[in-house]
Amino acid sequence: MVPALLLVVLVAGCARTSIPGVAVRSGPTTGSSLVAKIPESNTPVRVRCWSRGEAVQGDPVWYRIASPQEGWVTNYYIRSNGDHANAPSC
Repeated sequence: MVPALLLVVLVAGCARTSIPGVAVRSGPTTGSSLVAKIPESNTPVRVRCWSRGEAVQGDPVWYRIASPQEGWVTNYYIRSNGDHANAPSC
């Protein structure tokens, strides 16, 4: 059974940042080294896969993204509408 949180995330498409300055990290935790920051809100991100990691504001889902910078971003700062619904778990 898939938790309701994952259903919302995975059936939701094109993923975009919801705030300016989203941190891209080397792993799915806020303690992982900072790789880059995505400076603008509403920036498209290409999702490679998802994983559970450190919960951010209660949300444990993190995406490994391929662009605009390769690394990990927390779902908490991502808006999605379905393009990555078939993204595999990492």
